[in-house]
Amino acid sequence: LGAEVIHVESTSRPDMTRFIAGVPMTDENWWEKSPIFAGLNTNKKGVTLNIQTEQGRELLKELVKTCDVLVENYTPRVLDQIGMDYESVRALRPDIIMVRMPGFGLDGPWKDKAAFAYVIEDASGLTWLTGHPDQNPVEPYSIGDPNAGIHALNGLLVALAHRDRTGEGTLVEASMIEAALNVSAEQVIEYSAYGKLLNREGNRGPVAAPQNLYQSAGIDEFGRDDCWVAIAVETDTQWSILCEALGSPDWALDPALASADGRRAAHDLIDEKLGQWCRERSGDEIVDTLWEAGIPVAKVMQPHRQTELPQLEFRRFFAHVDHTVNGTARHTTLPVRFSSAPEQFDMRPAPLLGEHNTEILTGIGVTADDLDKLESAKVIGRKLAF
Repeated sequence: LGAEVIHVESTSRPDMTRFIAGVPMTDENWWEKSPIFAGLNTNKKGVTLNIQTEQGRELLKELVKTCDVLVENYTPRVLDQIGMDYESVRALRPDIIMVRMPGFGLDGPWKDKAAFAYVIEDASGLTWLTGHPDQNPVEPYSIGDPNAGIHALNGLLVALAHRDRTGEGTLVEASMIEAALNVSAEQVIEYSAYGKLLNREGNRGPVAAPQNLYQSAGIDEFGRDDCWVAIAVETDTQWSILCEALGSPDWALDPALASADGRRAAHDLIDEKLGQWCRERSGDEIVDTLWEAGIPVAKVMQPHRQTELPQLEFRRFFAHVDHTVNGTARHTTLPVRFSSAPEQFDMRPAPLLGEHNTEILTGIGVTADDLDKLESAKVIGRKLAF
């Protein structure tokens, strides 16, 4: 959104997404090859500071003095114990906005518990609703992190607007668990209002019936018999059209299936029969037949194939980004368009470890000689140093 973002890590405690790569540690510069890190950190600058050292902490404080916003998502004790709580940060820069994103808040009995996406999904109840009814819950491992980020961003934007009006800085507490509870509140509401305990429904939904994934004929790009389509019938009219598209088989003409309640009660039977029809046809054939008839349908697409969608290509949702270690890859841009912004954004690759140490640290008064000493003392660096 136009900010200059400085990503702070250290050579002994780097961003853990650098390790999510499947790259052997015997490879040269293996920590630079994570596609997860590359995708999450485009357009950022990278600096390494070992905040376990006094020099590292002092440099961090000097850097904070130059920043409009400080964002962190450790457990509260990490920054508190090195004197970087909000009051201390405000003493460095009175109008700073500090966004703190602990898992479970800045106080309370759970405040020092570490949290990752799946922990938050478990604690908020999202996991309880994910999976099939006859199996154990499945951790989504996808919602907890980005959902927390979006909530924190909204808090930050409000704080920026407040500072524009008043000149005052703000502490924004954006705990991950509260962000998750915001999107899982349906469970609480349903139970408190109607005494209904929501449960796992697989790929079925609360409105459409039938709604599910159905295996189609065909072999995927990995040579597996693993091609699927998604179908969702939202109205009684769509059900009637679907029956015609299927050739009006006897099982589909049961009057009880003319209503959503009747179809939901017979969902297992419909899944069996519709699944048999799909299994004999390719995904393209199914989509061509049903979509033209007005039935919501699509082939199930693995995430790595999103770049094949012509609409996303037309909207320039993906950008080709050159990386000095990883070569060129396509990365997502923004999922929204702004009327006053350019149609296409320049995308810089994610920073190498400590790539901008010289630029950032000389900007706060560190000399070239000091940089050499700091690197020798392992306060900063460009390579991992466990």
